[in-house]
Amino acid sequence: MRINSLLPRVALASTLVTLSCMVGVSLTSSVPAQSSKSGQPNISSGEQTLLKGISAAPNPAAKLKAAAELIKKYPKSSARPRVASEMADQIGGVANAPEKLTLAQEYQGVFTDPSEQEMIMPILIEALAGASRFDEAFSTGAGFLKSNPDSLEVLVQLMLVGTEQAKQKNPKFVPQSLQYGTHAIELIEADKKPTDVDDAGWKKYKTTMLPSLYQSVGLLNLVKGDSGEAKVRLTKAAEIAPADPFNYLLIAGILNEEYQDGAKRYQGMPNGPAKDQELKRILTLLDQVIDTYAHMIALSEGNARLQAVRQQFLEDLESYYKYRHNNSTAGMQQLIDKYKIAAKP
Repeated sequence: MRINSLLPRVALASTLVTLSCMVGVSLTSSVPAQSSKSGQPNISSGEQTLLKGISAAPNPAAKLKAAAELIKKYPKSSARPRVASEMADQIGGVANAPEKLTLAQEYQGVFTDPSEQEMIMPILIEALAGASRFDEAFSTGAGFLKSNPDSLEVLVQLMLVGTEQAKQKNPKFVPQSLQYGTHAIELIEADKKPTDVDDAGWKKYKTTMLPSLYQSVGLLNLVKGDSGEAKVRLTKAAEIAPADPFNYLLIAGILNEEYQDGAKRYQGMPNGPAKDQELKRILTLLDQVIDTYAHMIALSEGNARLQAVRQQFLEDLESYYKYRHNNSTAGMQQLIDKYKIAAKP
């Protein structure tokens, strides 16, 4: 019998995971006054003036300078947590990596409380990576995690940097990234919600971040060469986020490679019961390939980023499907249609 050798030409697409920080509270209207026991606001007029100065500052650098003045004069101000959060947001939004890095380092010198340091650390790591200082990004993050091993945002940011480097054919950080990503998954599944994340935000971590983490860990395992573990992780990602075609793209590649290896092994076996058993196994595997290809094709319809690989998958699927169905494509489109996501009314 003839076994097709049509490994799909699949490029590793980017896994885009956005890590959300706390939503910044605008300081334009100042900080809501809190009353002391005497009924008077505990934010002094001097603090109010400095807070207005932060709001009026024209850019993140100027805002940080004004915030530093506030913290220097009023280190125990009740407005400090909000100012720290707002400044982290401001710095995180800076597009220029060197500027972001400078501001993040200045922030560290102003906002020295542990919670404030944790707030800026993912941004600092991102800035270091953006400046191509990858070794420093990982050493900085690893140093922070020694005393804060469950810092979820830091774990995720380090994993993102390592995953992106792996996709750029730099596998140096794969071991650490796998460690950090795996621990991040454990924290989310154990429901260890960070104190600065509200219930709505935590729900997004579970529904959006968790499948993305599984996907990235699966991708890292592929780079590592552990396709078995990659398949486990990607299958889990697909279970949590069944509408994401990229999971099925990667799973299909793994299954197809297993099928190709099995087909080669089968062709070299002597006739007999063992060869007959191997044929049953690889045909079952081929059916899984067909099903996964159909999944990816259905879910990627209209996805411009995946159209080239989708077309290749269609060609491969047709060849495999015809092989399993007496050289006919009858029923193939129905198989694809079965996995399409119904349009919302």
